[in-house]
Amino acid sequence: MNRRNKRGISAGTIFMLTLTSLVLIGFFALLPTLTGTTNISTNAIDLAVKLDQSFSQLISSQTVSNPGTPANTAISPLTTPAPTATPAPTAPPIKRFTLCATGSIQFDSGALSSLTDKDVGYRFDLSLSSLGSAMQSDLTIATLRNAVIPTDKLSAFNMPAALLNALKNAGIDALCVGYPNALNAGISGLTATKNSIVNAGMTPYGLYASPAERETAVMGSANGVQVALLSYQNDLSSSSKKQTSNEEQAYAYAPIDVEIIQSDIARLKQNGAEVIIVSLCWGKTSATSPTAAQREQAQQIADAGADIILGTNPQAVFPVEILTAQRGDGKYHPVLCAYSLGNLFTYDRESRANLAGILLRADIQYDAATGTVAFDNLSYDPTYCWRGKIDGVTRTAVLSAHEANAPDFVDQKQLDVMNRCYKLITDVMKDGVLRER
Repeated sequence: MNRRNKRGISAGTIFMLTLTSLVLIGFFALLPTLTGTTNISTNAIDLAVKLDQSFSQLISSQTVSNPGTPANTAISPLTTPAPTATPAPTAPPIKRFTLCATGSIQFDSGALSSLTDKDVGYRFDLSLSSLGSAMQSDLTIATLRNAVIPTDKLSAFNMPAALLNALKNAGIDALCVGYPNALNAGISGLTATKNSIVNAGMTPYGLYASPAERETAVMGSANGVQVALLSYQNDLSSSSKKQTSNEEQAYAYAPIDVEIIQSDIARLKQNGAEVIIVSLCWGKTSATSPTAAQREQAQQIADAGADIILGTNPQAVFPVEILTAQRGDGKYHPVLCAYSLGNLFTYDRESRANLAGILLRADIQYDAATGTVAFDNLSYDPTYCWRGKIDGVTRTAVLSAHEANAPDFVDQKQLDVMNRCYKLITDVMKDGVLRER
């Protein structure tokens, strides 16, 4: 039997109409908020724009609150970003400076007289001018065995400030004042001498005029390398002891004691020192070679952290060696050791060994990455302390010991002495690490 379709409003239709009505009611309720005004008669175009904006916000909020429903928007393809290369750490550069080190300088009354002209004044420039630029370097070191006390009378011990000006002009930068007779004029004489050296543009080191000075390191820059200068000596002369109290002696000089040296070096390195130079006034003045005890001490000082050891007091030149320091860090630490640099200038002509000297030269390299020091271009210039006449006037001067470089005023007798001095030096240096320049 055919059934006729019933016509009427279904429950679904009623539900949709009801829902539509509710939406319209809500729409008109929200209309002022959407338009930003309470005026119902809003322009239709403005209304459409605001509705579009509101929907966009709604879609956005739904997208956030319903992360499982993908937004109907185009998505850019995902790519794995290329890793940013981390720059490799830059190794600290190796720093370098040139060193020239020489022996003792000691004038007496006779030398002072030979370098003084009534009409011109002091002629200390003549004593070193024949060396030319041989002593020029980033750091040039010598030992001065004279006082320079402007208020005291000149003597075999006390020289005028003109001497210091000549030493500075020759290229010397630092003067060690540590030697047995350095306190013959007491602490006040030491203070005056050190002030005179500073006024001449050089750095004094080696003895201390106060306890505070003893605790203050002498440190400076040589072509950007922080270099510390230390000095130690075995004792003072009887004259120096008479002019100072026991209390003053306790701080005025530092004894050659490995534990003290090790402590001083450790403090300097904590304060930024990169290269440590240790001067040692040791041994007998008449000695011609290092003793077994000196070799042992030198090795201990090298192990304690010294990079360069410069020996003084013996008037003869001793061999120069490279020691290997053992510092417990597994690194190679070469130490340049000159057991004695002898004399650069002396009034004592009793022995040819006293008249022969050297200018030790080296390129020093400091590697900040490893904290190690290396040496290159190790060499020496042989020198000779000459005395003779120029234009009938007795003069004294330091000359190159090469006969080929001898000035015209050197006669044959002096050339013979010079050649013997030259042989003394080459014989000492032949087993060492320095090559002749």
